Amino acid sequence: MKPQVSGVVSSKLRNDMLEVKFGDGTEGRLPFVWLRDNCQCPQCFSVEALGRKLLMDDLDVEVQPTEVEETMDGLMVKWSDGHQSEYSTNWLQNRSFTPTSRALHRERYALRREPWGAEHTMKNFDYNTLMSDDRVLLDWLLTMERKGSAMVKNAPKKDVAGPELIEHIAFVKQSHYGPHSPVINRPNTNNVAFTNAKLGMHNDLPQYEHMPGIIFIQCVAQHPGAGGESIVTDGLFAAEELRRNHPEDFKILSSTDMYFWDKGHANYSWEMPEFYKIAKFPVIRVNGNNEVMQIAVNNAIRDSHMDLPPQEVKKYYAAYKRFHNILYANAMTFKMEQGDMMTLDNVRCLHGREGYEANSERHIESSYLDWDEARCRRRRLQEKFGCFV
Repeated sequence: MKPQVSGVVSSKLRNDMLEVKFGDGTEGRLPFVWLRDNCQCPQCFSVEALGRKLLMDDLDVEVQPTEVEETMDGLMVKWSDGHQSEYSTNWLQNRSFTPTSRALHRERYALRREPWGAEHTMKNFDYNTLMSDDRVLLDWLLTMERKGSAMVKNAPKKDVAGPELIEHIAFVKQSHYGPHSPVINRPNTNNVAFTNAKLGMHNDLPQYEHMPGIIFIQCVAQHPGAGGESIVTDGLFAAEELRRNHPEDFKILSSTDMYFWDKGHANYSWEMPEFYKIAKFPVIRVNGNNEVMQIAVNNAIRDSHMDLPPQEVKKYYAAYKRFHNILYANAMTFKMEQGDMMTLDNVRCLHGREGYEANSERHIESSYLDWDEARCRRRRLQEKFGCFV
């Protein structure tokens, strides 16, 4: 962050806002109620806990300044409720409601994602270097936020290599399959993925209201002949293609809730003995700005129950099929090798595999990390290396 020029050089009261000009020539418009709500004095804010102590019960939405003083350090305000507040220049500029300050904090929250198509090549990282070099770990975190995909090479040949890397970053996201899942051809299987069948491209665990953020897919042993190839696509790219070329289909998939379900039993001691999950949300989830935030495609656990009038079902299927076709038209296919660990943004990118022989030694392990924890570590590493916006 660039050092700020000291001081607020002028201020003016206008329409429930304080218009200020800073020493470096930049300006800001600060709503009165926001300033009072965010008083930084010890009575209103805990420096130790970095949390607001002022209660909404004690906030007057119509509060007005009675006196304003510009200083070399920032701003002093006396309020109509009898309180006095002081604000530093840096603090005010970072929150000054300008397009620049808002965009900078948007990047602190989450980096801008960069959609990709079939020509995409995943960036490679070395497993041991990620475990030992925080600058490389930060590069991986930045890559995952922007591109949603990376290949980690030289992972050790053990089933917990994924969880061990995740625990170096933060915490493993548990599911009813435990901290990791052996993706092998299991007898008495509890998931279609744990067979040798061809697996359509999907996002993992949409039967959870809070889907895992990042999936770690480790190749412990690969099928030696034809079969077992991976297919990967960027759901964000496909969703934007759908929005651009078929807006009505996009509207259907982003506004119609679908059920996802998963019911079964444990195959291993670390799994939940019995489980029965149901979640409900659109295949394409958007936020208040209509930006795509989550893709949830999983043909195996997409429920047969549909909370729709029957006359709307075929129209839904037509939109879903069109989205499916765009996903596959922009996918890339490759075969992982032993020691590879593919990492994907699980609420954005989809993965699948070709079928393989039933008696194969193929062994894949999957584990998860939540985006809350990944972004948390990214911000702390940016602070550590002085590269935080």
